[in-house]
Amino acid sequence: MTEQTLTAADPVLDMVVEKLPSILRIQSIARFPYEGGQVLNRAVLFHERASLTVEWMSRHVDVRLTTGTLVSVRWLDRPRSFNDAVRIARLVLLECPDPAINLFQTVPNSWMVDRTLARRAGALWEMLPSSLRYLFNTIFWRGDRFHRYLIGPGSLVGHHVERCGNLRHCVEVGERVLDLAARETRVHIGVLIVAALLHDVGKTDEYRLGYRKLELFDRGRPLGHQRAPCPSTPCSKRCSMTKTTSSDLLPSGFT
Repeated sequence: MTEQTLTAADPVLDMVVEKLPSILRIQSIARFPYEGGQVLNRAVLFHERASLTVEWMSRHVDVRLTTGTLVSVRWLDRPRSFNDAVRIARLVLLECPDPAINLFQTVPNSWMVDRTLARRAGALWEMLPSSLRYLFNTIFWRGDRFHRYLIGPGSLVGHHVERCGNLRHCVEVGERVLDLAARETRVHIGVLIVAALLHDVGKTDEYRLGYRKLELFDRGRPLGHQRAPCPSTPCSKRCSMTKTTSSDLLPSGFT
């Protein structure tokens, strides 16, 4: 295994540095002890447009960097390829929701095999105004919650009883309301879509994989999925969401 320095003229450098999305999701991450008391970090990053494996050295382990989290890459002055990975300076955890990021474009293939469903959901999200994109992204910025929302069933007995059934149901509702809204004049498309995408958000924390079958969490069992509350929005004190009221999230005319 020999280290190879990528030159500015190398097309691989152009692909890695210049054409990658600014935000990617950690698909997997591992740490290994290294000489001099350092840690060798290795992660696989994913975005719908590209994926890559990166490595970086650190003195300490950043335990906040886990599978499913969103990160941005801090590059070395001159990226290098070593053992099928790109050497970088470090990964930076993105703690605050960004309404410019379509989360459905960061869904790894291991989470959702049906890429058409992910694109349909992403297309609905793209139709939201910035304020409602922010609302959606704030709810699902945490990777573990977004993962549960994506893969959960629509029900245990009834409609959409399969992996990703809840998301498929929400997407179908969103596409249906768009069709109905085309015949009306006094509707707000963004409100309709976000309501469709979030109307079953309570199921995110209702179901789990038990012994060879899906079952209700203790939380979901006494409530039933139709009344499970929306999960709280994760946001650090530095995020502007802490200063945002419910009326700020609604488009003008809906306060």
